[in-house]
Amino acid sequence: MTTDLLFKIGSIVLLLGGLIFVHELGHFLVAKALNVKVVRFSVGFGPRLFGFTVGETEYRVAALPLGGYVKMAGDDPSAVPSPEDQGRGFLEQGPFRRFLIAVAGPAANLLFPILLYLGIGLLQNGKPVPGPVVGTISPGSPAAVAGLRPGDRILTVTGPGGRAHAIRWFGDLREAVSPHPEEPLRFEVERDGRRLPAFTVTPAAEKESNPVETTTRGVIGVMPSYPPALVAPAAPGAAGPVEPFDLVVQAAGKPVRHLGDLDRALAAAACAPIDLQVLREGPAAKPAEGAARPATAGAAWEPRSLAAVPTCAGAGPSLVSADPTLSAFVARVLPGSPAEAAGLRRGDDILAVNGKPVRSFRDLNAHAADFKAGKPVALSLAGGRTVSLVPVEQQVRDEATGETTRRLALGFLPASRGPVKPADLLADQVALRLPFDELLATSVGHLWDVTRLTVLGIGRILTGDISFKTVGGPIMLFSIAAQAAEEGVESFLFKMALISVNLGLMNLVPIPVLDGGHIAACAVEAVTRRRLSVRAREIANLVGLALLLLLMIAVFKNDIARLMG
Repeated sequence: MTTDLLFKIGSIVLLLGGLIFVHELGHFLVAKALNVKVVRFSVGFGPRLFGFTVGETEYRVAALPLGGYVKMAGDDPSAVPSPEDQGRGFLEQGPFRRFLIAVAGPAANLLFPILLYLGIGLLQNGKPVPGPVVGTISPGSPAAVAGLRPGDRILTVTGPGGRAHAIRWFGDLREAVSPHPEEPLRFEVERDGRRLPAFTVTPAAEKESNPVETTTRGVIGVMPSYPPALVAPAAPGAAGPVEPFDLVVQAAGKPVRHLGDLDRALAAAACAPIDLQVLREGPAAKPAEGAARPATAGAAWEPRSLAAVPTCAGAGPSLVSADPTLSAFVARVLPGSPAEAAGLRRGDDILAVNGKPVRSFRDLNAHAADFKAGKPVALSLAGGRTVSLVPVEQQVRDEATGETTRRLALGFLPASRGPVKPADLLADQVALRLPFDELLATSVGHLWDVTRLTVLGIGRILTGDISFKTVGGPIMLFSIAAQAAEEGVESFLFKMALISVNLGLMNLVPIPVLDGGHIAACAVEAVTRRRLSVRAREIANLVGLALLLLLMIAVFKNDIARLMG
């Protein structure tokens, strides 16, 4: 218990203390460069633990490690600078020089994540990542229409401008396709060891939403992993001992990792009966009433041996997968839900929504606009059945804010993939190898994305589009730091970068006593060509302290409410 607590305390000290050190270092270096006297550089607040003096500056470590400060000569508007410091005090400097010193702290926090992202990239270099081989193709997707097949190796993608992107790993494919919704792309593909004539694939436009914004990206409907061998009977009772959503793990004594392995095993059987080993979801995995989605962890997947399973004349397991990426089989119907009231049953195959074709659960997501509270939706099912489902709204408590929100409830769920390791389904793996210049460019790109989204998020909080209850304080930072440290170095550096950007941007807010307040004062003086009076500075500082106190009370309230659930 003590070790765990010390680990968590060390995490927050390293994360927040390190970021504040970087912030103050920015002020310090620019002040020194402009020949402004720095009296003290302190890591931490409160009583001095130890330190040393070099030249005119004392460097110290203080008792409270969550912070730090740079003390410059002449930074108190009510104090009279000493004669030896004349001309070197902070407030004696012109507006532009004070602006440079004030902006240096936030700038250090905004640039520091480049080093953190670079560190993450260096840690990831050499690790295995999904290769550029197609595993699963969504039915009816642009890739399927163009003729791509599972197992194809994508070599290059050429965009509308004629620029070819070499596809070294699957991440390159996403980067090459995402910027080009509904624009034809030229794919160079290798199949079974030989290069094929180029394919033309036109990505579909797909909306991608987060709490801050909604964007449109190009998608072609491919994934780097094969679907698991979740089988679906050709007709009720036609599969002998095989039940819907059985996960086949062995066929004719050979291991089955995914649906492709099962396909080959059944083809090799040549209509002869085959022995299967399956995992069958047991009662422990069934969801409790009102549960949103059962977790795979802890589910009871029971091993079953199925001897002499027939494989021909419709008597064997269908090669149609029950995996949600390839089909729209209903695996669970929640008690008391709209789906149960409509008559949906486990094993139903959804073919259309209001007459619009459905090939997989991905298509159901694409038809989300058809599902509205209180409005009947016609679901066409295999076998000629049609049911009318009426979605309802239900109240859900947001764990981040503690607020109650409303969401649409349908009451049916796709099949779980079971206890399958994602790495076992990958079609290909390669070692990630990025040169330093590309790592640096990627780090700058990550920083731009995070900064842009953070600015948009702050704006939406100020306009009320995002609840202020999402804002956290020291307790939330403690939790984030501890969790990130437990997840590993990469997660810790990533969270550190995110908080660094937030710290830098928040310090630019024009509140007196923050750097943004100093920057605003410099701007006023530059425009009016008059210095602010000592009285004006004192009043501004009091207002700033009051605003900060109110902000701290509000975020502490959020932290406590979140902590108490």
